[in-house]
Parts: sequence; C-alpha cells; structure tokens
Amino acid sequence: MAQTTRRHADIFRERVFREVPGAVLVAIALAVVVMGNGWTTRLAAVPWIVSLVLVGLPHGAADFSASRRAFRGGALLAVWTGYCVLMAAVAAGFVVAPVASIVSFALLSTWHFGDSHLDFDGDTPGAIHRPAAALARGGWVLAGPMIWWPELTAAAANDLAAIASGGGEANSVFPPAAIRTGGVILVAITIVAIAAEGVTAGRRPDGDRGCIRLVTDSAVIAALGMLADPLFSVGCYFLLWHAWRQMDPLAGRILGQPPSSWAGLRRGLVGIHAAALPLLVPTWVTIAVFLHLTGTDFSARRLALVTIAAYLVVTPAHELLGQSLRDGPSATRRRSRRDGTARAAWRAAATSRTSPPVSLARS
Repeated sequence: MAQTTRRHADIFRERVFREVPGAVLVAIALAVVVMGNGWTTRLAAVPWIVSLVLVGLPHGAADFSASRRAFRGGALLAVWTGYCVLMAAVAAGFVVAPVASIVSFALLSTWHFGDSHLDFDGDTPGAIHRPAAALARGGWVLAGPMIWWPELTAAAANDLAAIASGGGEANSVFPPAAIRTGGVILVAITIVAIAAEGVTAGRRPDGDRGCIRLVTDSAVIAALGMLADPLFSVGCYFLLWHAWRQMDPLAGRILGQPPSSWAGLRRGLVGIHAAALPLLVPTWVTIAVFLHLTGTDFSARRLALVTIAAYLVVTPAHELLGQSLRDGPSATRRRSRRDGTARAAWRAAATSRTSPPVSLARS
C-alpha cells in the first residue's frame, strides 16, 4: 500500500507540475496559430496582473516563511537584513543605471528560470556544469521574443527603463537591432548548451530520457516566444511554468509536505499564499502608491510593467535566498539531494516500466 501511495504521489507531481503546464502552453501556441497573435497583444498584461495575486508574486513573497524553517535567531535576522539591503541596492541601481539594471535582470532571469527548471528535473551530476545546464533550460524564454519580435521587445524594455525615472516618456535606449543581436547570441549559446547535454546524455543514468524532455520543453517554450506577443509569452511562461512549478517545493518547505493529491495541492496553495501575505501586502501598496504618484496612466500595460519592475528589484535577493535554502543548512541540502535522487529514480523506473524504489520516493 505504501509503495502504491508513493508511486501515485510521484505521478501526481509529474502530471500537475510538468504535463499540465506544458499542455497549457502548447494550447496557447496552437490558439495563436489558429487565431493569429493579435489577441496576445491585447491580453499581454493579463499574465502579469494575475501573477500579482496568484502564484507569481506569492512564490517570491513566501521567501520569509520558507526561510524561517531553515534559519533561526541571529542567522534569520542576518538573512533578512541582507535580503532587504540587497533589494534597496538593486532599486537604487535601477534608478541610477536603468539600462545596465535591465540587462542584468534579463541575464539573471535567464539563469533563474533555467536553474529552477533544472531543480525540478533533478540534478545531473557528472553530465555538464550546472550553469550550462541551467542556460540550456532558461535561454529560450527571452531569446525567442528577442529574435522574432525585436520591436515589441524593445518597446517593453524602453517602457521599463522609463519607469526608473518615475514614469516619463520612453527613450530608445534599447534599439530593436541590438535586441535582435542579443537574441541571436543567446540562442547560439543555448543551442550549444543543449547540444553539450545531448552529447553527455549517454554517460549518466536516465540521460537519454532527460535529454528528450529538455528538447521537448525547449521546443514548447521557443514556439510560444516565436508566436505570441513578447510581454504575453514571457508572462505566460513565468506564471504557468516557472512560478507554478515552484508551488511543489514551496509547499514542502512551508507546510512540510509536498502536494501528492488534489486535496494536498489545495492545502499547499492556500498555505503558500497565506504565508506570502506579510510581503505581498507591502508590495501591493508600494505598486499602488508608485502608480498614483507617477502620472495618470493606469492602463493594464503600465501595471504589468511596474510589476516587472518589482520583480527586477526582488529577483536578486530571491535567487540568493533560494540558493542558500538549497545549499546552506544541512537539512535543506539533504532534502534537496533526496528530491533530485527520487525524481531520477522515478524516471528511470518509468523508462524500464518498473516501480521506483520506495526508499527513494520523495516524502
């Protein structure tokens, strides 16, 4: 009975956190093929606005509750002092040097997306270096829009830069030609990273199947970026793929039990969003005050861009805390390694049509 329950739990997580979001992204891409991409431009801000309340911003705002389980006393105080200081420094840097800040944010986001994707897939020790593996998974998110929609991508980047000056007129600090060139370079590096992983696939357990998953995921993400409005495609990826998949480890860190059933998923989502409120509410207030003080443009697009600016400020601290939660405290490190081993064991068992070892099933 215990073996069956644990197998069902692993299948549930794979289905809910990989197959379902992947299918939704495919459905969106097919809808664009059938109906054209005009509707994605009209709805470009929707994923970002939804992310303010559901899954997106809450997955970062839950950092405080997640860290309280890993750190205590002075260590927790030091972590959160550093977190706040880093956010303040990034905010100041965004005001002083918006172009450099946006470029750095794009690069960090590429790493952050790919690194979390790699965590969900399970580590691949001995295959390739982690930065290359992360880039192989995160590079397509921005590269597709940069190559196929350089004008729209440049417009969004220029509008984001204008926010740093308090919402003035956007200047052409990001020319479309430079955006496209950057996209071509990013695609070339990403393809090399994917090819390197493919070459080494046969040298590790379950490598071939993992490589197929990587290529499939990359194709879906690249297709969405190629077909849809850039603001919409990146927003959908962030909300439906990146942030949604983070609900799995977050539920484990905050509630002590990753979701293994629909009832557990509901409990996890409610618990994560409740735990995020101490940071969510101040962020909502800050965004509202900023919009009120910086002009009369209360459009959905501007709200989306201000939301992205908030992510720009928070992401470096969020990424560093995530790394420390995974690699810092010994208990967290052991749990992370066990999770990766469990996923690898289940994939190997699925390939051979056998059951995963109970001792490796994730609890």
